[in-house]
Amino acid sequence: MREYTGAVLFVDILGISALTTSEKPLVEPRDFCALGAKTGSDGSNQLFCANLLSKFRKTLRQQRKDGLHISQLSDCAFLWSKRPSLVVEAARDLFQQNASAGILARAGMTYGQIIEPEKTNTSLGQFICGEAVTRAAKLEGTGKGSRVFIDREIGGRHIQGMSPKAFEGLPNPSDYRVVDEFLWFSCPKDLESRSDKAARLKGIVTQIIRFRHAPAFRWNASSAAGRIHIGATIERLGVAAKALALEMKVEPPHFALQTSEVFQELYEDAQYSSEREQKLHASVDRWHEEHKP
Repeated sequence: MREYTGAVLFVDILGISALTTSEKPLVEPRDFCALGAKTGSDGSNQLFCANLLSKFRKTLRQQRKDGLHISQLSDCAFLWSKRPSLVVEAARDLFQQNASAGILARAGMTYGQIIEPEKTNTSLGQFICGEAVTRAAKLEGTGKGSRVFIDREIGGRHIQGMSPKAFEGLPNPSDYRVVDEFLWFSCPKDLESRSDKAARLKGIVTQIIRFRHAPAFRWNASSAAGRIHIGATIERLGVAAKALALEMKVEPPHFALQTSEVFQELYEDAQYSSEREQKLHASVDRWHEEHKP
């Protein structure tokens, strides 16, 4: 066995358990269409799940780089490397691509001991174990929403080209313990101009609109458990958007922001439509034009 110190990202798709165990259909033909998949003979939950996992595999494949290892295990995956920057950058890119693809995922990311075989029969896939691996899997379930929870070891490391502001701690309202996370949706550069900040703010708001209205997330929002995760994601991104707007001394885009509670209370199936999404994206473009440097 080979033992070394490195970074580990554990990613899990949210909602798969409900999708595969429910006796009732949770998806409709329009959900297949939004995912860019064919309904097949029956358009079942299981077939939709298979298409979703295939799309997840594509976003994982796009992260391949020398020195970065990737192993998919059905609806979850491990990414690891001796070089923490590779894992952090992959976390950012993977979650942005997942959001664009309609994949609601959550992750844990750590730094520490990694153990892997000296030789592996890759026809069965790669595998790892070790203290960092265990902690990454445990951290993934820390909170709600499409977020990347981290330990202090990874959050305290310098990632070239990325500001420490990409790592942040927030108090957990249930016990007020600080929860550390990597802000995949808001990763400032080491040196950031006002124009860079404006582009980053627009990117955060664009993601909020996507989670609120993109047809690909309709099936997630159709269940109470899914709405909790979607609502938590929208609220967390909204907190980041308001903080950045305050830093820039501009009016936040209130039309796009919602708390998790308000999202869940006002939810209606019809809000997940391309027309709604495009209309709000146009509003974001107008808002950005009014506030850009």
